[in-house]
Amino acid sequence: MKRRNNLLPGLILIALGAYFFARQMGWHIPLSDTLFSWPSILLIAGLLFCGQAWSNKDDGQLFSGLVMTGLGIQFHAVHTYGLWSHHWAYFTLIIGIAFLAKYFFSRRDGWVPGIILTALSILSLFYQGTVVLIRESLGSFAQYWPVLLILAGVYILFFRKK
Repeated sequence: MKRRNNLLPGLILIALGAYFFARQMGWHIPLSDTLFSWPSILLIAGLLFCGQAWSNKDDGQLFSGLVMTGLGIQFHAVHTYGLWSHHWAYFTLIIGIAFLAKYFFSRRDGWVPGIILTALSILSLFYQGTVVLIRESLGSFAQYWPVLLILAGVYILFFRKK
């Protein structure tokens, strides 16, 4: 059992040692600039968190790992490969998918925020007028929504049973 716990750190040290040894010897390693960029490190760390979460059945680590993996993919797609732009909906989509995965992994917490964030992200990515649509659908309510927050706070403080 102890050997299994040492497998991942041992493999990481061997890979890093082989990489730095090859650089000192002047050998060219294909894709080394991409592999050791900060989006790749974020992606690899996220995958390690996901693997650790899967083996330990820990939904908190799974959430963190999926967010890190998603951000690593996002930043690679933007900076390294130029596949898409920095649109806010990609970030909320990553978090929404992480919430949904957390829910499906543990069957608790995350269903509602996952659905809301994912739906809002998909709507925003595929429909350019989303913000205008939301503003128009709210109508005059849009200027009074802070009052609802105040009323909810008063309810929680004074009227909610403990």
